[in-house]
Formats: sequence, C-alpha cells, structure tokens
Amino acid sequence: MGHLILGLMNWQKLDRNETAKIIQRVSSTPDGALFSITTSEATAAHLPFYQGFMLVRLTNYATLPSFTLDFLSDGNSFYLLDGSPDPLQKIAARGALNLNERNVVEYVDFFFKHVTTEEGDIYLIRDVDDMPFMDSLSLDQQLHIRRAHSDIGVAYNRADDSFAVSADLYFAGVLLKATLMVAPDGQIEVTNHSMLMSENTTSGANTGLR
Repeated sequence: MGHLILGLMNWQKLDRNETAKIIQRVSSTPDGALFSITTSEATAAHLPFYQGFMLVRLTNYATLPSFTLDFLSDGNSFYLLDGSPDPLQKIAARGALNLNERNVVEYVDFFFKHVTTEEGDIYLIRDVDDMPFMDSLSLDQQLHIRRAHSDIGVAYNRADDSFAVSADLYFAGVLLKATLMVAPDGQIEVTNHSMLMSENTTSGANTGLR
C-alpha cells in the first residue's frame, strides 16, 4: 500500500492576491502580524484525511532564518498549528476528518509532527534510515534496529469505527514498538508499547507513555 510522505507533499504556491487575503485573515493570531505581502509567501498542500481543509503555510523571508507558521484552513477559517491537539480537535468536531485504511497512517504521521505531548515529541518511524539518531549508532546497533524494525500495519475495528496502527516509534531517545489506537475523532492512544532499543542503552528506559 502506497503512502504519502508528509515531508514530500506537493506544495502549491499561492498568488499574491490569495497570499494577501490569508495574511489579513491571520493577522490577529499569535505572530500573524509578522507577515507582509512584500516579504512573505503562502503555499498550500492537500491532506488526504481532511475534507474541505488544506494545510496552509506562511513563510516570512525577511528574517534569518525564515519564519514559518502552518494553519489548517477551509479558505475562511484558519486554525494555527501551535503544537497542541486543539486545532485538530476543532477540525474533527466540524466533521472534516475522514479516516480510512488508506490514510490513517498519514494522519498519525501528521498528528505526531504537529502535536507535542507533555513528555516530548513522538516520531513515527516509517523508514529506518530517517531515524533521528541512526548515524550516531555503531554498525552492530544499526543492524539490530534494522532487524527489529517492522513495517507499519493497520487494522480496522468496525464495532467502534477505530483503527489499530502497529508501528515503531522514536520517543525520548528510545525506539519503541507500539500499537496506536486511533479513534474516529482523531484522538490517538499509545498502547502495548515495548522498547526495542535506547539511544544510550538497550534496556531500562522510562518512556513516560501510558
């Protein structure tokens, strides 16, 4: 099954009129006033799990490095992706979230890229070579991870319209094998997690996940 990789999304540059409208709409949001039509660019990308909403990115090139804010938008409402689950919950409450077996992995990846837990960031490992600390490991450790790594699996539960995604995660310096329970409203619970390998050791890490 082919999956869209969020880092390789097909971003489309918006024209100056659309960019100006977006800048005006988001001017009241935190840091929204930092954008102007003369120094900023707006791009948009389709997300397969949302109906009627796109990912909109504003970039201010007048700063070094450039400054970027991401929003979820239907063209009228703009929800700033601020690291909390609130904007995703608001989109789901509007009935725009449409999960299925083909796009639920993309949603999980998107969720973890834009929502920070109290314990820190969680990374969905889709390709071992993209793991944050892979280059710092010995050849034996890299071989251990490659052997332990499993492809992502998806199971649909018709009874409650939920999905069970089995995957490897990177969290707090630890590589985990876990089951992610994805509810119809987009909430994700990490269950049945076991450690595959720690960045510093191979046992005894406390992930903070429940």
